[in-house]
Amino acid sequence: MIQPASNSPELTDLERLVLETAFAASGADAGWREQIEAATVASRTPSGVGFMTKLNTPAAERLTKDGLATISGEHPALPSGAEFVVQVKGGRINCIEAFCHEGLWPADESRFRLFSGP
Repeated sequence: MIQPASNSPELTDLERLVLETAFAASGADAGWREQIEAATVASRTPSGVGFMTKLNTPAAERLTKDGLATISGEHPALPSGAEFVVQVKGGRINCIEAFCHEGLWPADESRFRLFSGP
C-alpha cells in the first residue's frame, strides 16, 4: 500500500540520515552542512517502492560541485536493499530519490543502515 505524502516541511529522520551520509562521503564541502541544516521539504511523494523528496535549500553557501551522490541502504524487510540518490543542481541540494530493489518500501524507516561507496 502506498502511504500518503507527508505535508511536513521538516526532514524525516531517514532523509536527514541520507543527507548526512552524502555529506560524509562528499569530502566535507562546507556548503553541505549549511544546506542540510537549512533544508525544508518542498514536496514528498511516496511511490510504494520508495519516495521522491524535493528540497528547498535557501542557504547562502553554494556547493562547489553539481551531480549525484548515491547511498546504499540495508533494511531487514528488503532482502536486496535500497538506493538513495541525492541530486545537487545549481549548487543546491535539490532532491532525494529512494527506491528498493525488490518488494515494497518498509513502513518502519528507522531500521535502515546506510553506507556510501561500492
